[in-house]
Amino acid sequence: MSSILTFIYRNNLGDSTNNGVTSNQDSINLHYGPESDLADLADLPDGDLVLVERQLFGEMAWYCVPVGAYKNNKQTMFGGNFVYTSDSRFPASSPLPVHDRIEK
Repeated sequence: MSSILTFIYRNNLGDSTNNGVTSNQDSINLHYGPESDLADLADLPDGDLVLVERQLFGEMAWYCVPVGAYKNNKQTMFGGNFVYTSDSRFPASSPLPVHDRIEK
């Protein structure tokens, strides 16, 4: 599994993440790789992000989820923030949405 430091882009109108992991940080580690590497998540900090790849309406959809929420199979939703970096190893060509909003 690969890891890269990313930077958080947030809307200046306020936080919509319900105190998600991107609500109080400026940078965060993103872990990505083949689905078979997801067993490695047990060793990762819960506050980091993992890249999720899904097929929606016949198209690939990529988004990020906090490791802790992914390990605990919590339902997450988009909280308004994105992650990106200028590092050429970034796994996408544009900022990725972060699904770190969890309803209590």
